Amino acid sequence: MSDRFDFDDEFYPVPASAMDADPTATMRELLYRVSRLEQVLEEEKMQALASTKEFLLEFLSLSDDIAAIVDRWGVTTKATEAAIIRNVVALGRKLRRVLEHHQVTSFSVVGKPLDPETSDVVGSEARENLPPGVVIREQQVGYTWPYGLLRRAQVIVNSATGAADTSAEVRTQIRGEGSEGGSSEEGAAQEP
Repeated sequence: MSDRFDFDDEFYPVPASAMDADPTATMRELLYRVSRLEQVLEEEKMQALASTKEFLLEFLSLSDDIAAIVDRWGVTTKATEAAIIRNVVALGRKLRRVLEHHQVTSFSVVGKPLDPETSDVVGSEARENLPPGVVIREQQVGYTWPYGLLRRAQVIVNSATGAADTSAEVRTQIRGEGSEGGSSEEGAAQEP
């Protein structure tokens, strides 16, 4: 029994704020603040995705314009024109690399039945060797990205054999599915 209590040790007083503290209320307040921060973070994430989508759509438009310029220019024999075309093609490749970095990929609908979820009909043509409603060609390529559909394809569909019925049916399908691109202009383009 050599260890004795020494009552002369220094006393550490408990702060008044600790005496009046309500741990349950404090935890409730902290949980509310965390949930609010999570909500703000989710809203900012959605806003960032919308901004990124807008940016990528502008890049796709620019890339389409560059491809159209190269296609229109064709083969040239002049050195100056060839140098300009090489630079335009190089710019187009840089744009494609940016799009690939963001995992933007094109999808093809040619030769397949019209899918109103991914495509807008901008016209129709009669082709006897294809079933009605099949996509003949794309006027604008459609693209996807990791978050879904980035840009809808604009397509020309076959209207052979019962062209009036098919065009009306295709328009009804598109409008019925709530497509973004269904407009009165589209219906006018499909009339035979």
